[in-house]
Amino acid sequence: MDVFNSIVSWVGDKINIILSFVALALPDSPFTLLDKTPIAPYLSYINYFVPLDFICDVLAAWTSAILIFYGFQIILRWAKAAASS
Repeated sequence: MDVFNSIVSWVGDKINIILSFVALALPDSPFTLLDKTPIAPYLSYINYFVPLDFICDVLAAWTSAILIFYGFQIILRWAKAAASS
């Protein structure tokens, strides 16, 4: 049973190393943008009436998704044009 535990521990360590490398390769979160603005101290009061932080987060995620979609669409059109010629 000790051999099984050491194998599982070794595999877990390797997965941890790989995931930490992947996490370091990712960019910083774009959703922390509002924390650095001049309205940051007043944002909680404004959010009581209009949820600006949620709106900005959703807008950033939506814009990213649309840009990724159009990027893939362009790449697929180029691939289709290259395959047909």
